[in-house]
Formats: sequence, C-alpha cells, structure tokens
Amino acid sequence: MIRMLAVASLLLLPLSALAEQPQCKFNEPRDLKLDLAGAKAVVFEVNQHDLVLTAGGGAAQLSGRACASNADWLRQLTVTQQKVGDKLVVRLQREKQNLSINIGGSNYAYLDLRGSVPDTLLVQLKVGSGDVSVTGAHSLSADVGSGDIALHNIKGPVTAAIGSGDVTLDGAGSLNLLSVGSGDFKARNLRGNAKVGTVGSGDLELDGVQGNVTLETLGSGDADVRQVKGNVSIGNVGSGDVELRGVGGNVSVERHGSGDVTARDVSGDLTVAHSGSGDVNHSGIGGRVQLPRGK
Repeated sequence: MIRMLAVASLLLLPLSALAEQPQCKFNEPRDLKLDLAGAKAVVFEVNQHDLVLTAGGGAAQLSGRACASNADWLRQLTVTQQKVGDKLVVRLQREKQNLSINIGGSNYAYLDLRGSVPDTLLVQLKVGSGDVSVTGAHSLSADVGSGDIALHNIKGPVTAAIGSGDVTLDGAGSLNLLSVGSGDFKARNLRGNAKVGTVGSGDLELDGVQGNVTLETLGSGDADVRQVKGNVSIGNVGSGDVELRGVGGNVSVERHGSGDVTARDVSGDLTVAHSGSGDVNHSGIGGRVQLPRGK
C-alpha cells in the first residue's frame, strides 16, 4: 500500500518538478575536515560543482557526494585543501578535463557538497558554472563566471565580479561590485555603502541601502535602485534604463545616452549634467532639479 501511494504521489508531480531533480545515477560520499589553523581566509575553488556553506561556531568541514552518469568517473571527482600563506585553498575539481561531460545532460560528473566554516574568516569564492549558497560569513569576495550564487546575512563587506552568472545578496555590511557582464545582480538590506563599477548588458537591482550608492558605468542593462538613505551618484549611462525611488539624499547623473532616467521620491536634489536622446522623468523631488536644456 505504501509503495502504491508513493508511486501515485510521483505521478502527480508536474514534469517540471521531475526535471529539476538532480541526476545522480552513481555516487560516492565525499568528506573533508578543514585545516584552518593559522588561516585568515578560506578560498573555495568551486568550478562547475555545487556548494552550500554556513558560517558559525561549529566544526569546519565539508560533506556530500560525488555524482556521475558513469561509475568510472567518480574517482576523478576530488575535494582537496592546501595552505597558501595565511589562506586555506579548498578545491572542488574533476581530473582529466578532456572528458566530454555535460552536467544536467546524459553525461555528467559533479560534486554536491555542504559545509560549515567559522564566522570569523573571510570567505573567497571562485565559481565557474556551479551553484553556491553562503550564509552568515564574516566577509566575502566572489569571482563568478556563468554560475549562480546566493548570499545571506553577510556580516561585513561583500566584493564581487560577475560574468554571465546571477547573484543574489540579502544582508551585508557593504557592497563593492566590481563588474557585471551579462549576468544579473540583486541585493537588498545593505547596512553601508554600495559601490558598483561597470554593468554591461546585465541588470542591477539594489533595494534598501543605509549608506550611499555609486554606479560608475551602465551599458545596455537596466538599473533599479530603491530605498537609499544617502546619495546616489551615477557616472555614464548608455542605452540602459535607470530607475531610482525613495532616495534620502541627492541624485546626480553625469551623462546618459539613449537610455531613460527616472527619479521619484528624492528628498534632495536631482542633477543631470549631460543628456543624450534618452528621457529624464522625475516626480517628488524635494530639492532643486537641474537638467540639461531641452529636458
């Protein structure tokens, strides 16, 4: 009877839910106790694998499984650690990179790990096409390729550079976003300043910044910035659109091209120095409005 109910429940699942289940035809356990003696930072080279980290006061270790469509590939999936100066480098890797493996397809080989680290260390992530989640770290830096990462309740600063991957951040001391290519970045609940370098064709969302926001360059992507207690300063805007809402200080835009700039509910001044073919829309500006002639 129990078996029949289980089969019936499985049949009731939508096809999309079944497709989301990770494939793991063959598997082996993987465990690693982290040697953090004397380390000030821990670097995780995640590559194309998956990692879930929680920072706290417990043991520093990783555990999980190696999964592959071919049993012979399991031995090629390794987790190693190496001291490099005052850093511990942890590598999630697959040896014999010449093999043709398509994660999520008929041929696959990957590591799926969970772990814990002390909440007193800097966590550094190097992510290729894998997925990573980190909660409660002291501070964090991330270099992301095409993978996705989710960050929660980071106590101190977050520094990141993103290619085509997606990053979400909920809670951090401050943000230094060096660059975004075609990926998307979403952050909320930042207790300090948010500094953003270059955003290409990807999108940027910031919601709830206790300090100031600076954005140096926006290409064809869009920027949505809301609920900022301080000032918002924007350098160059290309064809992308900028929307600003709920700014406690001043808003300044040095130059924008064919993209539109919209500012609403700004307590201070709105200043746009140079404007192209794009529109400037505004409402609820508490201070002065200074726009180029014709705008």
